Amino acid sequence: MRTIEDTGRTTMIRRSATILIAALALLTACDGPTQVAGIQGSGLTVGTTQTVGPITSFGSIFVNGVEYATSGAQILIDGQPGTETQLETGQIVSVTGTINADGTTGSATEVDFNGNVQGPVTQIDSANNTLTILGQAVQITAATLLDPSIQPADLTGLQLGEVVEVSGFADASGATVASRVDLKASGSALQVRGAVQNLDATGGTFAINSLKVNYSSATVTGMLADGSTIEVHGTTLDPSGALLATHIEVLPGLGTSANQHADLDGIITTFTSSSNFVLLGQQVTTDANTRFILHGATLGLNLEVDVKGAFNASGELLAATVEAKPHSSSYVRGWVESVTASNNTLSVLGVQVVTSRTTELDDRSSQPVRQFRLTDLRIGDYVEVDGAEAPAGTLNAAVLQRENGNGSGRSYLQGVATALAQPSFTVLGTTVTTTAQTSFVGPGGAATFFAQAANHLVKVSGTFANGALTADQVQILQ
Repeated sequence: MRTIEDTGRTTMIRRSATILIAALALLTACDGPTQVAGIQGSGLTVGTTQTVGPITSFGSIFVNGVEYATSGAQILIDGQPGTETQLETGQIVSVTGTINADGTTGSATEVDFNGNVQGPVTQIDSANNTLTILGQAVQITAATLLDPSIQPADLTGLQLGEVVEVSGFADASGATVASRVDLKASGSALQVRGAVQNLDATGGTFAINSLKVNYSSATVTGMLADGSTIEVHGTTLDPSGALLATHIEVLPGLGTSANQHADLDGIITTFTSSSNFVLLGQQVTTDANTRFILHGATLGLNLEVDVKGAFNASGELLAATVEAKPHSSSYVRGWVESVTASNNTLSVLGVQVVTSRTTELDDRSSQPVRQFRLTDLRIGDYVEVDGAEAPAGTLNAAVLQRENGNGSGRSYLQGVATALAQPSFTVLGTTVTTTAQTSFVGPGGAATFFAQAANHLVKVSGTFANGALTADQVQILQ
């Protein structure tokens, strides 16, 4: 998805590396009370459940570690009837269904996908790894999946004016942290979700972040008010750049009947305390029985979490478990050396990779497998794996993508540098050797790198052979 020259990734890394490096060593630690409720300690209970999260795989559909059978389920895509084959890995969906007693399978009655924003790209900021679409800031991260038609598979593969649909989570600023970006045909309908700001009922206008919306000729379902979450549809912008809305829907909250269970993956957008916060517009409360699994992160604003629990009579989600999902900056990109599907592991460039039911699996090869599994990988396949290092030398995969081999023989590592002894050091348990031909990005060359890189995030490209990576370029990121 990225190469060593991807400067946008560097800025994103600098923003999060301080939390991430601390989290790596503590990834398997748990904080808070140890009481657990529900199926096998998951916080879920047999019965009807509302689930929101990214699609991680198909066959039928995997969301938040549960495989939901979709036979007979209603599939809605941007408000229109659709089929499961139109859905893609990384898209954020809402699933209504039931969970079986095993806690890992269930049946869906409805799967609903709605993009956060769809429209032409008006700004590309490679330095900060962001896009602007219909006045909405979109943050691209290491975990963002891109449409296979976007080549190269990073921001440089997009052009101003191209129409894209973004699926992700809104953060506290209203920006969308993208989970997936898909190309759409030129002239496709315009769509945006967000909170109403500066409502002018007389003039028939309001704003969603930097976008002005003219709704004077629109059909409105529900009652508009400042702060309400809405979805706006239209086809054109006026000369001032305002979206001429044709239809607006005021979206209901997630809360349903008391005691109904939910599994919500999202970003905390309002934080009062560890017992009172909001994600996906849903008020979450905790109590003495809530289990916190924070992986070394601090619960607070803009942290992505997975919350499992049940709605109370007030419509609040009382959490049984709150698990942090810190975005990692570690990754490996190269050829698969071994695969052991029975224990969900593989080896790439000497790095031990561990997958789980929540790992997003995406096949971007020339002959992609839709129901992509670890069993589909073969020795010699070219992959990129993004995740977190814990324990040392092991990469816990958040995203695994199979790609076409680049034919150059180059491989890539990114992680915390350890065991520095010029001319070698270690990243993700793999020995990296430098030579007189290695380019050291930044001032000071090799001497500065080996003096400063210990326990810092670095990225490396080179050629892998005989268990070691011979670097042609290295750089300290943080």
